[in-house]
Amino acid sequence: RDLEILKSIPGIAENTALRIISELGDIRRFNNPSQLNAFVGVDPQVYESGNLTAHLSISKRGTAIGRKVLYLAINQIQSAKKEGNPCHIADYYEKRKRSSETASHKKAAIASIH
Repeated sequence: RDLEILKSIPGIAENTALRIISELGDIRRFNNPSQLNAFVGVDPQVYESGNLTAHLSISKRGTAIGRKVLYLAINQIQSAKKEGNPCHIADYYEKRKRSSETASHKKAAIASIH
């Protein structure tokens, strides 16, 4: 069932869907999306000291291979949109790219993974 759900996303083929499932396992074991983001390592790092609170880059404390698979999946979703297969994930990616002139591809992709 999870395989069919992932394959229904434009740009995700069977190979990528199987890689996602093998890296994440059963996603129903996570109670909320934040736990899944922490498992993969795309949750933001927070530095707190006194009155200062700074949000740094992603924590990278999760599975590196999982991050790579999801990053490649975002690229495939973006390519599928260019071929005429609309997807709300690709729309969000484009919105993040347009929101800032300095936003790089990687930052928009990580935001889309999140």
